[in-house]
Amino acid sequence: MKKLLSLLLVLAVGAWAQTLVEVTAVAALASSLDPAVRLPQGTYKARSPEPILARFPGAKGYALETFAAKGLTSRLHAALIHQVLTNLAAAGYFLESQEEKVVDGETRTKYLLKDGMGRTALLLVVRKADELVYAFGKRK
Repeated sequence: MKKLLSLLLVLAVGAWAQTLVEVTAVAALASSLDPAVRLPQGTYKARSPEPILARFPGAKGYALETFAAKGLTSRLHAALIHQVLTNLAAAGYFLESQEEKVVDGETRTKYLLKDGMGRTALLLVVRKADELVYAFGKRK
């Protein structure tokens, strides 16, 4: 009986640890796509942009870096995204448009940005419960 309970506990912990994307243990401090873009503390670089690309099929033409926040950091999502947008603006990427929709309990937001030379970039945000995933990318 103890072994069964232990097994159930291990399986339950694994289910709780499931996120929208798998993240590395390294905190994200700067974007490798554009070193001028500083990222908020409390976010972590994801291993692959594929899960967010599945939610935003129109983003396949962009080189994306994906980041995730959980727990307290994700609960402050409005401030975190504001900080990301402010840091993008400081790096020369200004907001052109914004779209938001809710799909299967996830809030998906797409921000279209342009730099001073007219090149487009995207900021994609997915929120669900205590998870927040965002991706930044420039057109390939």
